[in-house]
Amino acid sequence: MYASKNISIAWYMRSVGSAENALSLELDQIPTTLTLVALPKEQKPLIQHAKKSLAEYKNPTPQDASVSNKIQKIPGTGMESAKMKQEFFEYAYGKECFLMIEANYFEREHQVDVIYLYSLSSFWQHVRAQRLWFAFIWLASLAGLYLFSYAFTSRVLQPLIQNDKKQKRFIAFASHELRSPLAVFKTGLSLLKASPGDGKSERIFSLLDTEMLRMERLLQDLLCLSKMEQASLPFQFQRISLAELLHSIYEKYAPIAAQKPLSLTLSIEGKGECHCFCDPQRIEQAVVILLDNALSYTPPGQSVDLRLSGQCGKSCIQVADTGIGIPDDAKGKIFDKFYRLDPSHSQKEHFGLGLSIAKEICSAHGGKISVCDTAGGGSTFTITLPNRRESQPIRNP
Repeated sequence: MYASKNISIAWYMRSVGSAENALSLELDQIPTTLTLVALPKEQKPLIQHAKKSLAEYKNPTPQDASVSNKIQKIPGTGMESAKMKQEFFEYAYGKECFLMIEANYFEREHQVDVIYLYSLSSFWQHVRAQRLWFAFIWLASLAGLYLFSYAFTSRVLQPLIQNDKKQKRFIAFASHELRSPLAVFKTGLSLLKASPGDGKSERIFSLLDTEMLRMERLLQDLLCLSKMEQASLPFQFQRISLAELLHSIYEKYAPIAAQKPLSLTLSIEGKGECHCFCDPQRIEQAVVILLDNALSYTPPGQSVDLRLSGQCGKSCIQVADTGIGIPDDAKGKIFDKFYRLDPSHSQKEHFGLGLSIAKEICSAHGGKISVCDTAGGGSTFTITLPNRRESQPIRNP
């Protein structure tokens, strides 16, 4: 191999790569013409210093102790054969750092010595840039993970927080409702004890009986709602005619409405052939809750309509009144336990549990209950039930 003959300047420039790198070729320890021509003037001191440092490293003397700080061999690198020897070093020149490659090629009676200095400045710049990017990505990932965790846990815990609030409100309202009849019992018993032969005894007994019935109704509603929420309330599903069921309910409540006095009407669309696979006792319970509310909150002289219609495989039962109506901001709350529109609780026969029970009954049948305003004033409650047996029941213990 003859460097001066077989190596072109194009190969030399490609091998150097960057202007920060340097390449020296010597043939029999004499710089080749290519090196003298192509090596930039400002890199010649660099090559001379590198050759001197390499020689001092290989043949150290006591005064060359500082050489080890300038050049160090990279462990585990290098190759050696009959025709080639190659070694790798770390080399420092001023503030710059290089990867030095020393190669010796032997061919016939000639020796080619190569010293290549690869600048590590751009490499360390890339390393620093990558470290900054990794640090940025790491911090951004931590921030993203924190935000995701915060949003996720907030969303997961929100139902628990809402349930906790509802439970506290449930306990507060239940305590309040039970406190009133207990106070009446305590007062009535005190009066009977103080004056056992008083003429007021009959009135006190009547009051105690009324409060006893009120407490019994409250406890029954609480027990019913609790069982439905725990899916432990039994349902007896069967195919029934909703028209016949509503006729039966209408006949029971028409006299009660007349005593208010209110006008109670029943209207059934079509031929009245709406059949539904459901528990008739529970559906009657839901309709009665709506009717009882409508009759209680509708002023005398007004009207309450009980309607039945069917469409698209579903049956709709509506109870429409012309009473006080429900504000828009309360429509989403009226199905919560113990929620009442009347803050004074003047309607003592209502505990705010009826609509919650009706909602659970509809859900157990795969249906739903909703409320909207009646044209001209009042409220219209709608129970929607699927007719087909395949849709029933969603919850049938």
